[in-house]
Amino acid sequence: MTQDPSLALFYVADGPRLEEQSWLLAMSLKRAHDGDDRIRQIAYVGEAHRPEITDMTHAIYEVCGVELRTLPNPPKWKGGYPHGNKLVAARDDRGTTHSIFLDTDMACMGSLAEFMDLPPDTTAAAPEGRPTWGAGTDRWERAYAHFGMTVPTERVRLLRGRRHEFVPYFNAGFIAFPEARHPMDGKRFGEHWIETALDFDFGCAIANKRPWLDQITLPLTMKRFGYKTRVLDEMHNYSLSHRGNYSNIPDATILHYHRQRFLYPAPQWPGLRDMMRDMVPVPFHARLEDHIATIETSLQRFEEEQAAEKAAKEAEG
Repeated sequence: MTQDPSLALFYVADGPRLEEQSWLLAMSLKRAHDGDDRIRQIAYVGEAHRPEITDMTHAIYEVCGVELRTLPNPPKWKGGYPHGNKLVAARDDRGTTHSIFLDTDMACMGSLAEFMDLPPDTTAAAPEGRPTWGAGTDRWERAYAHFGMTVPTERVRLLRGRRHEFVPYFNAGFIAFPEARHPMDGKRFGEHWIETALDFDFGCAIANKRPWLDQITLPLTMKRFGYKTRVLDEMHNYSLSHRGNYSNIPDATILHYHRQRFLYPAPQWPGLRDMMRDMVPVPFHARLEDHIATIETSLQRFEEEQAAEKAAKEAEG
């Protein structure tokens, strides 16, 4: 019997910083999908951090219908790799037909229900902004050769700077994928991704794998197991960092702000701030206002630090 379409929106909130970032993400996802019972949220935390989750976070998750799950035990990576938690979470079985991984430093401005229509052999991701790994070297050739493959002939257009055409290379902050079991081996996409990353980490002698191991092995996984890719535009992963004119920020579905100082000047911020004030339970409003104040002063502090650094360099000169 065919399973009705369903979608899990999941993220890793392990540690105080990611936990706090998850407040805005959880509330914005709730607002964008309120009333759609096909879609649910899951936040993953490590076993060590789970007892430290604050009452405010628990309250926000309850309001937003977020299921809190303990991260399965991580595998042994060749070296330390906290980013690997997203691969551990992706491998978990959420019981839905489709899943989307989101970085916690994001805000959702519109419904993601369309991704329940992805075919069972198709993933979706937006290209990276810049060629952060492998540009001008033979690393991509060596990476594909490790799995007995050649570099794909197709190219994607990167989303920042000069928007170069580049080998398939995607930002791993937003990845949509089917949960269907692959006809070749009965495994799901998340299992393929983490197994590919572990094989590449230990078996391929190549430089600068970190912190890009997840992004390097994403297209390798896609080609290795025959997954097609729906290449998204930047509206599904719109980076707010270092924009020259924040009055030109479009009505993107996903805002990827990276640092709080980039969120505050965006025209969407006042609406997001008011949303949080409406959704956070009253007993936690004082803590929320402290959090909002931190965001709204972050840009000022950053500019002051930059000015002080510039003055110090000029004094030395």
